[in-house]
Amino acid sequence: MAASLPPFPRLVFTVLEPLSLVAGFAGAVYDPAWFVAQQIPQHKPLPASENSIVLAHQLGNMYLGMCLVGLALFWTTSEARVVRNYLIALLIADAGHVGFTWYGMGSHRFMDVSGWNAMAWGNLGATLFLALTRIAYLSGLFGPDRQGSAAITAQKKSN
Repeated sequence: MAASLPPFPRLVFTVLEPLSLVAGFAGAVYDPAWFVAQQIPQHKPLPASENSIVLAHQLGNMYLGMCLVGLALFWTTSEARVVRNYLIALLIADAGHVGFTWYGMGSHRFMDVSGWNAMAWGNLGATLFLALTRIAYLSGLFGPDRQGSAAITAQKKSN
């Protein structure tokens, strides 16, 4: 199915998004104290507790799992409906991710874009970019999907 996506969404969903998930995994697993401390932009981050370290490891594991599920789906299915439903599910998750980040940061920090640290840009900027790309793709703004060999073969059989 990845080959049938228009070029820009294919690049975003099959290269950039998996790379960002691997980066999230690496940050959360290799330096969980830093990962936890950077979640909310502040002058003097609070130290990470043992509980938050475990949560960072678990979140990192979820990032890696999401990366693997997404790659498996895009590279193995030939069903456009499956991909569209997957992207809708991710769009709903994007809204939750942004909403919970906003809640945790508070409106003042959320609206102070110039004060965002790298983690805030990853949590908000990257997620909003992915959400907008999903909306644009699902709305057809990138044009129709290309018909792959499986779709062409199925179409020939039905005629």
